[in-house]
Amino acid sequence: MKGFRNRMLFPLCQGEHRKSQILFIFDGILINAAVTLTTGFFMSGYLVTLKANDFLVGILNSAPTWSLIISLFSFMIFEKMETRKTLLITMNMVSRFLKCSIVYLPFLIKDNTALIYLTTIMVILSNLIWSIYSVGIMVWMISLLPNDHTKSRYIYLRMFWLRISFTVFSLAMGLLLDLFNKSLTGFVIVFTISLILSLADAIVLMNVHEPKNKVRKATKKIEVGSFLEPLKTKEYRQFLLFIFAYYFSLSLSSSFTSLYQIRYLKLNYSLISVIYTVSYINMIIGTRLWDRIETKKGQYFVLSAGAILMASEFFLYGFMTQKTLLLFIITPFLAGIGASGFNVATVNYRYSLMPEDGQRTIYEGWFGAAMGLGSLLGPTVGSMIRDLIPSFTNSVFQYSGYQIMYLISFVLASLAVYLKFFRSRGLTEDESKLVQ
Repeated sequence: MKGFRNRMLFPLCQGEHRKSQILFIFDGILINAAVTLTTGFFMSGYLVTLKANDFLVGILNSAPTWSLIISLFSFMIFEKMETRKTLLITMNMVSRFLKCSIVYLPFLIKDNTALIYLTTIMVILSNLIWSIYSVGIMVWMISLLPNDHTKSRYIYLRMFWLRISFTVFSLAMGLLLDLFNKSLTGFVIVFTISLILSLADAIVLMNVHEPKNKVRKATKKIEVGSFLEPLKTKEYRQFLLFIFAYYFSLSLSSSFTSLYQIRYLKLNYSLISVIYTVSYINMIIGTRLWDRIETKKGQYFVLSAGAILMASEFFLYGFMTQKTLLLFIITPFLAGIGASGFNVATVNYRYSLMPEDGQRTIYEGWFGAAMGLGSLLGPTVGSMIRDLIPSFTNSVFQYSGYQIMYLISFVLASLAVYLKFFRSRGLTEDESKLVQ
């Protein structure tokens, strides 16, 4: 009976690693809920409670992405190890403990400046560790999947379940924060629940099988020769350039979105959690939709369409003020449906470009570095440009600096999509195969 239920719930989990594939779905359900509760408007809200300045809130809010720069060197660790499981679980727990325990600092440190400094250090350190971990855990999961069409379907299935998870937790914890009047107590409860979910995830991972990694001899020679291999592959190099440009464009303003909602639009956490919940629901609905579309039109189409929809949200944010909050009826649909296709297709697309017998941690590291560098430069440049924009108010612009930055993000991100997917050069032979 138990086996029957598993087959009904997880029909795409099959083969010799079926149990581990199912456990990785539970891993996704637990850890993504945990991470959601310590990022986005939860992290921004806590930092606003500590009275952190706008730039610091933006930088720390985007830290999960820009810290991926360090993942470029993760191969130096993982490619030397036959088994990585113990190290990965340890990194998982250390990173999550650092991130979740920042809410206990106000009870130990009374000087607000010192409190913010230590919080900043712990958040950045947590994200740096997580960036290396994310490379290893992704390669671990992919190593358990068959090299056929079911791999893509499995990734969509896992994404479907984890999105349900963080949707429920995001809504519930947003309501809880307002129940506690946005007080420190509310954040302590939210971050503590996140820590408990992280502990549960570690227990799940302990029961996942890890295939042995083939460690090559002459490690130094291979590392030097392999390090630049992703850049020598034309299609992967072009993909990395797109990822850098796209995330740089979006993070010019996206890093400050939660701050903008809380400090300037003065939204309560319940409303923000509802907005995110609608977006997540659309991600869930879109997961099945994009799965079918990818089967018919290919990964390339899903990537381009998802990227355009995600960028369109920023266009509407360019006109978002306290008088135009009805735009929130539309933005979650654009963000949710767009991210639903773009995020999964990004995984499927980049792994389709990696050689089966290559060192995937190197390719994955370069991907993280491209995304991370774009996301680090974005908020820094965005903050500088915003300070140069004259402050003015009229019927369209209530907060001119922030709104104009959203419009700049939309234009630049759209340009990146155009150059990658719609320029007149046409598709290369490899790209043509991906749309069939």
